[in-house]
Amino acid sequence: MADTLMNNDNELSINPSNWRGIYRTGAIAALAILPFGIMDILITFLPGGVTPDPGEGSVKDWIGLFQRDSLLALRGLGLLNIFTLVLGIPVFYALYAAHRRLSKPIALFALMLFLTGAAIYIARNPAFPMQTLATKYTLATTDYQRSLLSAAGEAILAGSEDFTSGSFMGFFFINIAGILMSSVIMMNRRFSAITGWAGFVGFICMLIYSAWASFIPFFYSGALVLGILGGLLTLSWYVLVAQKLLKLG
Repeated sequence: MADTLMNNDNELSINPSNWRGIYRTGAIAALAILPFGIMDILITFLPGGVTPDPGEGSVKDWIGLFQRDSLLALRGLGLLNIFTLVLGIPVFYALYAAHRRLSKPIALFALMLFLTGAAIYIARNPAFPMQTLATKYTLATTDYQRSLLSAAGEAILAGSEDFTSGSFMGFFFINIAGILMSSVIMMNRRFSAITGWAGFVGFICMLIYSAWASFIPFFYSGALVLGILGGLLTLSWYVLVAQKLLKLG
């Protein structure tokens, strides 16, 4: 009886029909990432969409931006990245599912790296702490209170501002996960080769951009060009992944 149950469990575990819901969920999540990514890129070029360059803005700069446009300030501190990372979790899980019988160790490692990177980034993200601090700063009635809040804000930004050394490890794990998962796609060809290459090049560009913006304090505009290229390629990757996952589902 036990052997029969074990055999049935094994059959269920490898039956592709049991993963169709995962594929469909991953496809929907991948498509949902698209508007957030496009919005993030477009805001960069819109009049009034400028936020301080990574590591360049002071606490008072960010507080002033929160007072003028709270949503723009939240975006500048990575709010849209939080949405895309949360949506990326079912995408990477679906990709692991699609390759679990072909390259399970690498696909599983990529999934775990993505989860680790997303957890680090989301847990350390300064957007909502800085919003709260900006509100308290506005309501403060003494210079002493404002000086304490400014010091707290400096600590928050130093530890986790987007594309600085404080946030690099989260981006590092996320982009390495994307490179590995794209390599799995290229090796197994269950997805198209262009899907694998779009992700491979896109995540490499994003990794270089993250390192450049975090550790090289000059010519940020050059890094930004690389970041936009990587962003467009990774968005294309998500679209191509979604198309295939929908077919699998």
